[in-house]
Formats: sequence, structure tokens, C-alpha cells
Amino acid sequence: MLETSPQPDIATSVADYIVAARPDDLPEPVRREALRSLVNIVGCMLGGASHDVIGLADDVLSEFSGPPQATLLGRARRADVLHAALINCFGSSIHAFDDTHEQAVVHPSGPVAGAILAISERKRIAGPQFLLAFALGVETVCRLSKAISVPPAKGVFAWSQTGITAGVGAAVAAGKLLDLDPSRMRHAIGIALSQAAGFRGMFGSMCSSFMTAHGAESGLRAAILAEKGFTSSDAALEGPRGYLDVFAEHPNPQALTEGLGTRFEILRNTYKPYPCGVVIHPIIDACLELRRAHAMDPADIAAVSVRVGPKALALTDRRHPKNNLEARVSLQHWVAVAFIRGTARIEDMATSVVVDPTIARFQDRVETVADDAIATDAAEVTVRRQDGRSLVSRVEHCVGSASRPMSDSDLEQKFTGLAEAVIGPARTREVLEMSWGVERLPDVGALARAAA
Repeated sequence: MLETSPQPDIATSVADYIVAARPDDLPEPVRREALRSLVNIVGCMLGGASHDVIGLADDVLSEFSGPPQATLLGRARRADVLHAALINCFGSSIHAFDDTHEQAVVHPSGPVAGAILAISERKRIAGPQFLLAFALGVETVCRLSKAISVPPAKGVFAWSQTGITAGVGAAVAAGKLLDLDPSRMRHAIGIALSQAAGFRGMFGSMCSSFMTAHGAESGLRAAILAEKGFTSSDAALEGPRGYLDVFAEHPNPQALTEGLGTRFEILRNTYKPYPCGVVIHPIIDACLELRRAHAMDPADIAAVSVRVGPKALALTDRRHPKNNLEARVSLQHWVAVAFIRGTARIEDMATSVVVDPTIARFQDRVETVADDAIATDAAEVTVRRQDGRSLVSRVEHCVGSASRPMSDSDLEQKFTGLAEAVIGPARTREVLEMSWGVERLPDVGALARAAA
């Protein structure tokens, strides 16, 4: 009987792959999508930097911050690398404008970029290594999320996918830049997994984006600890009461290793044209289309029926939000805004808009219907007019979805719109060009410093 070598466990396979990967291993489409993801998330970081909640967190925690090692993007100061990772990632998520993996519905880029932009000011990192680490971190977040939520896996809907996976992606990316060996990389993954946290009950509050930011900080901390010899359990990922066991009713471990190095999840990453929960986007598309096509007067609308998938309703059925954080995950708010204001912008989440009596009254006309046959990037909106006539718009794939992706030009427009008010037009153009050309930078820390 032939003897067979024991197969390495999943954590070892993942760690070995991460450590061995080289910039030339990224296929051209993957390299390009990593650049697009980076451009999008740097713009989101800058756009969120001046938000009141970011200012609050920075002000409160700055008392405990260490030496000024890294830039707070869009803010006029520096902080230690852990605080910088936290605040920069927090800013990337605060407007709900960050990227989304189309299957796993996870937001991978903010925590990964937050961690490694900070590392790049602690240690000189060349552009090709930075982009590789970024792509590997994003890949890790997406695969971890798929392993517990995408069929054949069956997850627990209460968990925030980003909250429980973001730290591991940040740890992997930071560990790659810290040149961790396979053993230390595995421990970095385990340390990050020990801090995995986040549940959907926090959505619509300050804690929603804070969970994402915690992933950037805890992942970076995990990599730094592992670099110096801090260890974790060998059962952190796939053992009894490990990650897969805790966060899924029926996990799919194969999602973590199948096609590793040849099939890349970043190719299914998507970018938001609207600053709100991604499952609201097809609803906005449908409402704006009806408004444009029929030159609708909001006063002529008796009722609006929104038909979407059950998960979309579970996440965003939030009538009469009280502030901009609740508004970003309220489908009723965005339906009202789309028909009354004809837009879907950050300005439409201002407190004055959220509590506007006209907006609030219109929300009472919005009815919701859950339909299992409707995909997450689809929606059907029916308007019943005061004279009894009905108009219908069905969106099969929303703008920004994998089937209708944003172009490079769209991403540049989004970046400019987010960044100019924070760092001005000239600096915006400089940072945008550095983001697209990050592989040519001998020192990626220059990108972060330019975005101060």
C-alpha cells in the first residue's frame, strides 16, 4: 500500500501561499482591478476624513496615541500606525461608499489599505510589493467571507461579514510587508481571528463603520505581534470552536483554498456610485429612471412599491431614519430622496435632509415586498399615481454591479468629488495620479503623506 503525505491544513496552505507570492504572480487583470480598488478606497478615505464621527473618534483617542509615525489622510496631523490604520479605515467606510464583493457582500479594501498605508510610513515599501500585499489582503477577506456565507456554505445572518473578516485581511497584507515567514504568518492570521467581531445590530450607528475600522487596527496589531514572536492557537481557523465553526452553520472550507493563486476574488469586486448600502442601489436606479422618463412631480405619487430580495429588506427596511448614519441604510429615505431631489449623493444624507418633513412624509408612501426571486443587484419599483395609473421600472443589474461596472473614468469622478472638498483640486489630482501609479513609487509612504 502506497504511503501518502498528509495534506497541510487550510491555515498552513494559506500562509504558505501568501509568503511565497511575488508581484509577478498577479495576472494583469488582477493587477488592474487591485489598482481600481485602491483608487476607489483612497478616495473614500479622503471623502470621509472630515465627517463629524471621524473627528470625534480621532479627538477622543488621540490622547492615547503614540508617536507621529503615519498620516491621517485628509486630516492635518499624524499618529502612531495603529491609530492611523483605525482612523483612515473609519473614514473609508463612514459614508458607506466603500467597495463590495458581489457574492460575499463584504467590504474588503478599507481595512487592508488602512493597515498597509500605515505600515508604509513605518517601513519603506516599494509600489509593486505594496500592490501585491493589498491584493492578497483583499483576497483573504473575500475568501473568508465566502467560506461562511456563500452557498454551499450557510452562515449566520447576524454577523457583520466585514467585521469578522477584515482583520485577517489586514493582518495578511501587513504581515506580507513585514516579511513574516510561514509560521509567523499563520500566527498573525490566528491573532487576528481571535479579535474577529461585529454584528448587524450595529448597522445605522457609529459602530457600523467602527467595526470595519477595528479590523484594520486589530489586523495590523496582529501582524506586528506575530513579527516579534507572539503566537496563537493552531485551531484558530478550522479547528473545533475556530473561525469556521463559530461563524457558520455549515462552512465551506474549500472556498479558502480552491484555485488559490489562479482564481482571484478581487475580479468580482464592485464599486458604489451611491453612498449607501449596496442593496439599495438597484432601488435608486429604478426610482431615478422613473423620475427621468416620466418627468414625475412627487405630489402626483400616491404610493411606491419596492420589490427586492429578503436580505435587502432585512438590512435596509428602516422607515424614518433619525440621522445620516441611519439614512445610509434606509431604503425609504433613498426612495424619497430620488423622487423629490432627483439625486443620490452624500449631501442627501445631511441632517437637514434626513429630518425634512417633506422627505419624511414621502417615506410613508413607500411599501416593501420581499421576493426570493430577485437578486441582490436587482429591484422592481412600481409607482401608483394619484389618478390610479401605475408605472413600473425593473432593474436587473444596478449601476456599479459586476454586470454594469463603474469605468475608470467613473472612479476618477467619484474620487475627485470626494477628495476636492478636503484637500483641494491640485492635491486631489496629485494623489489620484499617485494611486493609479502606485507601482512606480519607490516609497508608498509618499502617497499617504501627499494625502494629508
